[in-house]
Amino acid sequence: MDRSSVTDEPERLRQAPKYRAWKQAVEKSGCTVRKVELLAEMDKQDGSLLFAMLRTRVEDPQGRPLPAYALIRGHAVVIVTIVINEETLDRKFLMVRQRRIGNGSESLEFPAGMLDEDVADPKGVAIRELKEETGLDATRDQLFSLSERPLYSSSGLDDEAIHYFCCELVLPPERFHALEGGETGKADEHEYIRLGLWDYERALPEVDSIQVRLGFCLYFEHQRRQAAA
Repeated sequence: MDRSSVTDEPERLRQAPKYRAWKQAVEKSGCTVRKVELLAEMDKQDGSLLFAMLRTRVEDPQGRPLPAYALIRGHAVVIVTIVINEETLDRKFLMVRQRRIGNGSESLEFPAGMLDEDVADPKGVAIRELKEETGLDATRDQLFSLSERPLYSSSGLDDEAIHYFCCELVLPPERFHALEGGETGKADEHEYIRLGLWDYERALPEVDSIQVRLGFCLYFEHQRRQAAA
């Protein structure tokens, strides 16, 4: 079956890495993209595609149509970050608080971000997001995956899947303590972030995000595997 017979594919989409990544994933699953209509789009400040709402004709391997609408967001990274006081060996989860438009409330989260144009380098994006949101530098060797593949949360509409990474950083006492109550973020993107050091038992009642709770689960699953090895 020809999986490259898409018609009426807008040039705007063909130029967008996150759209091409969605199409490639659909075709890799054995489906055929027949038609794509761009209903709405939202761009970043640099003009690159942020979100796109599509009406499609996509057929499964048996030739049956899938539901027509797709929201293209692109993949993202979450970095479960543990900082360790090199003097006391005290370990804390480094988490961020920011207010979210979905419900207006403050959300307690791990550092995270969208891949956007860098669809082929999730680890590089994770390193950049960790620096932007916390001020901490990490190398590629210090980050490791918590899941063998990115995980989808709502694939009935949304193409977003999360690459989960973990990073454990040993810090001098003064740097360790300075993270508590630190402020970061990009005001021009309406991003206002407060940092905090958390124990799991104290953080969990504050967390209302499935994404964050899954991060905890994947981290502790990794810890159990390491202990059993």
